[in-house]
Amino acid sequence: MGKNTRLIFLFSIAFFNSLLILAQDVLPTPEKIYTQNQLEMIKAQRDMVKKNREIFRNSLSDEQKSILKNNKLSINERQSALMKSLSENQKEVLKGNRESVRKLKESFSKSLTNKQKMVLKRRRDDLKDKREKLKDYKSGSNERRDKLKQKQQNFKDRSKKQKNNLQPNRKLGS
Repeated sequence: MGKNTRLIFLFSIAFFNSLLILAQDVLPTPEKIYTQNQLEMIKAQRDMVKKNREIFRNSLSDEQKSILKNNKLSINERQSALMKSLSENQKEVLKGNRESVRKLKESFSKSLTNKQKMVLKRRRDDLKDKREKLKDYKSGSNERRDKLKQKQQNFKDRSKKQKNNLQPNRKLGS
């Protein structure tokens, strides 16, 4: 009875250790990283950005809106054409929007503790690694697809050879 309980105990320790290791791979959500005040700051920043975008969109003329909708131009060309067509007032609105967002980001970053900064850096690095792995996977998919096609072709070739070997020789008789 003593050996069984020891084995169960060892297996349970191994199981819980594996759960802890897997739990470390899960990225913490923003709700777990930030304080309630910081979450409210983030929400206020998003609301302000949305409001500023709406104000800017409403200030666009029909000609400027048509520039944005012109699919014949690339995104960079559309952006360049729009920036050239902006009035001084519209440019000031954009500059003010950028400045207010920059100030909010500065005040938010000042409110972060060192521990939060460390967690955010690790989270950002983990996300970056995952993105890189995804890129590698996607770029390698062509190589895997080519290998699969080659294997399929080899299989077809072997099947043809086997069929040819099994068919009677028509020259000799029939």
